[in-house]
Amino acid sequence: MRVHRHHQWRRDPDGTAYRARRSFPAGPPNSTVLLAGPGSVSLLDGEGRDDALLDSLTARLVASGAQVLRCDMPARDRTTPASAADERIRAERLERLLDGNRHLMTGSLSLVGFSLGGQALLRLLESGSPPRADRVVLIGTVVETDTFLTSRVPLIELVYGGFDLVGYLADESDDALPPVVFEPAMYADWSARHLIGTHSPAVRVHVLDGLGHTLNPCGPGPARDPLPALTTLVGVTS
Repeated sequence: MRVHRHHQWRRDPDGTAYRARRSFPAGPPNSTVLLAGPGSVSLLDGEGRDDALLDSLTARLVASGAQVLRCDMPARDRTTPASAADERIRAERLERLLDGNRHLMTGSLSLVGFSLGGQALLRLLESGSPPRADRVVLIGTVVETDTFLTSRVPLIELVYGGFDLVGYLADESDDALPPVVFEPAMYADWSARHLIGTHSPAVRVHVLDGLGHTLNPCGPGPARDPLPALTTLVGVTS
């Protein structure tokens, strides 16, 4: 199926310009998907592995009848951890993206976030925007503290690559302690327990073998194609 695209230039409150994109099928869409990429992706027309995965997922969702909303994000220094400011500006752009396309939305609404994009979505849902989403899919998003969602979200899908290892350094006061590394089998469950809210969302965990943090092939052995699983979890049906 051919993917139709419409671009629109927008501005942050400080005047920074960025592009918003709506990808849609030829006929009326059956659902809407907001897609928030990881911190490695800043432009809609990037050429990295994560960009290629987002483009492939967009094409697959549109082929299933959905319209997909995405926007440029600020470039960030990938050698340093993401900050609260990184989450905030992404959440604000995603909120404006939803508001600007509200008149075009139809069917169910799914929110999909990769890594930092997932953290930005959680910040939105804590604030109650949007008031309701039919499901939320968070990829490579580790939740370390209780996150209280005020938006009405019946279902949250947590998705991790089997080789997505998370490391923590020991306390600076005790140099004798080695770093601690957790695999998804451990941290996925406590991430799920930290997602709470007014409407008590159901949370399910999925670990995809052979994949890394943003679901690209990683490590030895065969890697699972993440696209069929993600399309199913988003809830888009032809």
